[in-house]
Amino acid sequence: MARVTATTTDKPAKVAAKTRKGSKTTLSEANLADLGAERLATILMDLSVDSYVKRALRLELFAEASPEGLALEISKRLAAIAKATSRIHWRKRAAFARDMDLHFRMIRRLAESDPKAALALLMDFLDLAGSVFDRISQPEGPIGEVFAEARDAVGDIAASAKIAPVDLADRVARLILCDDHFVFGPLVAVAAPSLGVAGQARLGERLQAALTQRSARSAGAYDAKASVVRDALRRLADINGDVGAFIATFSETQRRFPAIAAEIGRRLLVAGKAGEALAALEAAAAPVKPRGPLSVRAEPDDPVERAAWEDVYLEALQANGRQDEAQRRRWAAFEDTLSIPRLRAFLKGLPDFDDVVAEDDAKKIAAEFPRFEAALAFLIEWPDLAAAARLIINRHGAINGADEDLLTAAARRLEGTYPLAATLLLRAMIRNVLTYGVAGRYRAAAQQWLEMESLAPMISDFGEFPDHETFMADLRAMHGRKQGFRAELEALGGSF
Repeated sequence: MARVTATTTDKPAKVAAKTRKGSKTTLSEANLADLGAERLATILMDLSVDSYVKRALRLELFAEASPEGLALEISKRLAAIAKATSRIHWRKRAAFARDMDLHFRMIRRLAESDPKAALALLMDFLDLAGSVFDRISQPEGPIGEVFAEARDAVGDIAASAKIAPVDLADRVARLILCDDHFVFGPLVAVAAPSLGVAGQARLGERLQAALTQRSARSAGAYDAKASVVRDALRRLADINGDVGAFIATFSETQRRFPAIAAEIGRRLLVAGKAGEALAALEAAAAPVKPRGPLSVRAEPDDPVERAAWEDVYLEALQANGRQDEAQRRRWAAFEDTLSIPRLRAFLKGLPDFDDVVAEDDAKKIAAEFPRFEAALAFLIEWPDLAAAARLIINRHGAINGADEDLLTAAARRLEGTYPLAATLLLRAMIRNVLTYGVAGRYRAAAQQWLEMESLAPMISDFGEFPDHETFMADLRAMHGRKQGFRAELEALGGSF
């Protein structure tokens, strides 16, 4: 085939040529295009002995021929997958995910010309999720990612398909009611624009009817399917701004769990129902989880869940005009945990100049806090580096060399202005690694060794601590036989 060379008098091409990157032997679209259609066709026929390549080529041919043919070909493949029951071996999962992704991409391709047919096929595709996940015993991994991407594509394709909202609602309900692996919850929000008011109402009716049947059947026992339906109803309630419907999906006992009470309280605050929000939060003020069937005492709440509850509770106090009580709780929380968010919120609520005094008091509390690591983290993050350096020097015996993340971050912040404090942190980490023979940390310890050496000239007075040479000599005497550490150090240009 003769190649036409463009000149300055030629009209601009409708499609820009592929940008060439690298040499002519680099694998790129531009270089492959230079091979010509006939040569590429020959290569692809040779490669078609691979089942994936053959299937991809057939789908491409059908896509060029007619939307109906492409839809039929995809439908046949989905039907074959639906009939299969054998377990998908872990070695074959990547190939299976690739095949599923191919057909999903072709469904999207079909949507360009026939969105209604594409939407029907996409729903059939998603119908496969349960049986496929049963064959691999998990929804995570590449296969799960394909289904998640397909789920999230429903919105765009449904918007183009313009099917009856109630019909779309029925298909969405079907997927949710068969969702044994908790993957279709986000579908409610994805499909909501196309569902509209009528479709959302239909979906809510279908889900509520199913939940009523499940509740009668389970009689108080945990019901996974009912949990899936309740989750979907909550998402639907959030879309419609219906706080009452959201709350109705939880039992009275569940509403007293701090994490759930926080979610309810936050929504009530947004809805302008401050009094109801405070009441809902106060119902969860005390733990409710029993330790055992014979005990009336309760387990401590999960700290993260209780902190989330506290955040919303403080907002509710504020919204109900109970500023003084909110301030007392913020300060008490800071004294207990050295929480920076609590302290910042407390200071923000104080008059001018009072906040300066309170900040000084907070730093004193931090310096004397029983847990050294919490005190150091606070002073580094606040920040008050001078106070952090004093803390390290005054309470050096409390430094835990295994607390690598905190000590490394603190040493980085301190090394420029407070090299002695930074050195004490580096020494603690190195000593911990060598004392316990943590081979996986030898390289990091070797880097810290070099950092410590670079800081030594900046320290004019080591005070009560051994100077650099003495400390190094002690380490060599105690750990000179640790050849793994020696090798890592020498690889970085140091010497042990």
